[in-house]
Amino acid sequence: VTTRGSSFTIRRFRENPLTPPDLVRYNTLSAEMMAYLWLAVEFGESIITSGGTACGKTSTMNAMMLFIPPQAKIVSIEDTREINIPHENWIAGLTRSGFGGKTGSGSGEIDMFELVKAALRQRPQYVIVGEVRGQEAFSLFQAMATGHTAYSTMHADSVRSIIHRLENPPINLPRVLLSALNIVVLQSQVMLGDRMVRRINKIVELVGLDPDTNDLITNTVYEWHPSGDKFEYLGHSVMFEKVMSKKNMTMNEMNEEFKRRTEVVNWMLKKNVRNYQEVAKIVSHYYTDPEGTMKEISAEAHA
Repeated sequence: VTTRGSSFTIRRFRENPLTPPDLVRYNTLSAEMMAYLWLAVEFGESIITSGGTACGKTSTMNAMMLFIPPQAKIVSIEDTREINIPHENWIAGLTRSGFGGKTGSGSGEIDMFELVKAALRQRPQYVIVGEVRGQEAFSLFQAMATGHTAYSTMHADSVRSIIHRLENPPINLPRVLLSALNIVVLQSQVMLGDRMVRRINKIVELVGLDPDTNDLITNTVYEWHPSGDKFEYLGHSVMFEKVMSKKNMTMNEMNEEFKRRTEVVNWMLKKNVRNYQEVAKIVSHYYTDPEGTMKEISAEAHA
């Protein structure tokens, strides 16, 4: 097929994947944004991480997955194994090419659509799909609409582009199912001075459908400003309101919880905690004993 001789691509994956403190260290996003995503993952918000090729979508998604509660049942589906998390109750699914020609029966072929359907029969609490690009998106969004928490990546540079891709062939997703998605993380690879860096441009919440126009209502929570290489919180989050309702929390309690998780992320950054298994242990410890975790952090800070 390649006229100048045989060619191949080698994709090397890190044995120890990037973790939340790594991404904060590289300024891909802020500690506050990571704390926001931590809350979103714990409380079952479905998230799509979107952007161009090689902008770090899968690395960001994998880092977020370390916030999944340790006892949760997880099923992941990929074309190429990239997701790497330490959870015990995790089933990692991988597609398989069929045998025979393109027009043949494809004996033995197992595609993403089949794996997504099989995954939903296993009663997972979290479904992770490496990338949505075909008919598997329909099953994935149906899963979101029926209460499953789902994570995936897409090649699109804006919420409008995501909607356009999902609503048109080959996916043809009805708009009513689009509202099952809760959060979109938009990431890009940009030139900053003389360096190529990866940044999360925006975190956008999908609030619902406008009953009059049938347009998706969105709320941008965080935004990156290239001029100062800074991230800004735009003042309102629907996800925070959902958490407050689920946990019967006041606004002050919500702010305090958010502050604590930001402190944990900053503490891991300061302590140079980089191993993904160590990060997962700290997150697990916070879930079981948040007060004890904060006391340890406070004691070290004043030592």
